Amino acid sequence: MAIKLYDLAGAEDDRRFSPNCWRSKMALKHKGLEFETIPWRFTEKDAIAFSGQGLVPVLVDGDRVVHDSWNIALYLEEAYPSRPGLFEGAQSRALTEFFQHWAFRAIHSATLKVILLDLFARIAEKDKAYFRESREKRFGMTLEEYAA
Repeated sequence: MAIKLYDLAGAEDDRRFSPNCWRSKMALKHKGLEFETIPWRFTEKDAIAFSGQGLVPVLVDGDRVVHDSWNIALYLEEAYPSRPGLFEGAQSRALTEFFQHWAFRAIHSATLKVILLDLFARIAEKDKAYFRESREKRFGMTLEEYAA
């Protein structure tokens, strides 16, 4: 059975914009593993309910289900040790984890303000109410105010 990766998509199946999913796809490609991406939208929580949570990326490899890009990288490293490594030892792994956390806090949050309204315009119509409500609750203001 092929590896499957549930991957956040916009209105069109080929519009993929999640940096978390990008990391998982890059790890799979670096390992040289064949995989199928399955487009997933914000309101399609039932499609990944088997994973125990409602966020992507979700990787399915046989009977193993792994979510979160960092956990997926660690799983791939352990499950496919004969493939090219993602880390060169404990120091490289620690530095990679540090950089991931820093990028999330420093780069993603700053970038989100710049792209938020463009992103909102390009997600599926069925996701727009959920996206607006959940983000406005998180930010404590409208999308427009946050983007300003």
